[in-house]
Amino acid sequence: MVLTNAGCEKDWHRKGRVALYVNLGMGQLRLAISVIDGAYRDPGALLWSLLSCTAEDSRVQFAQTNVRQKVGSELVLYSRDRVPFPHRDYLGWMGYVNVALTQDQLPEAARLERRGQGTLILSTEVLDLSDPHAVMQANQVEMRLVDLELLPVIDPALK
Repeated sequence: MVLTNAGCEKDWHRKGRVALYVNLGMGQLRLAISVIDGAYRDPGALLWSLLSCTAEDSRVQFAQTNVRQKVGSELVLYSRDRVPFPHRDYLGWMGYVNVALTQDQLPEAARLERRGQGTLILSTEVLDLSDPHAVMQANQVEMRLVDLELLPVIDPALK
């Protein structure tokens, strides 16, 4: 099921279009916001708030944030072009794990907040796939999550 404020494909590419994808069979809920940084003054606060509300539901096990951004003439997707482990799930810019974590366990994270049974994680304050420091910080958070066995392998052939 897709709920959107875009009436057609052409509208989707305009600033601030929103879509909510629900796949009950897979247990997935996805929110897509087109050109979020142009539509909202503080996209980080908006997404943090949405994740916070979502994580209050005890059925939520994991949440991730994928970023798509134009870098030069190339369209870059965090999950495809910037992840440290292509065979594992990713957290991205911010997300949720259903485990209580402390700053000592995940010192690379810009922010941690207990929510529900787990932890909201802000990997980096900077939302910019062209910033090598921001990408490196997000990658370091994911590397630590792998050490904590919190990012599952999505391609078992590549364990």
